[in-house]
Amino acid sequence: MSASRDFTRLEQIITSLMRAGVAVSSSVLVVGLVLAFLGMSVSTTVLNAGIVLLMLIPATRIVVSLVDAAIRRDTLLAVATTIVIVVLTGQIFGWFKFN
Repeated sequence: MSASRDFTRLEQIITSLMRAGVAVSSSVLVVGLVLAFLGMSVSTTVLNAGIVLLMLIPATRIVVSLVDAAIRRDTLLAVATTIVIVVLTGQIFGWFKFN
């Protein structure tokens, strides 16, 4: 496959993944809002889950890019995306440690 086809395929995969992620996150948030209007205490947990899902969408894009770079044996992109994943992971665990 040519490089432009590879990147077109990657963008199609990422677009589908992001659309699905937004749809799932939105659905969970709507359920959380309905539960909140009904006065159920579980609504906070459901709303938090919807927000976490929404925040995971960009991180998932980076992971998909890393997998694609590894398949294409693009060392520079694989190293760069690995560094970004390590920084994001460090920030997440740092946040949990201090909160």
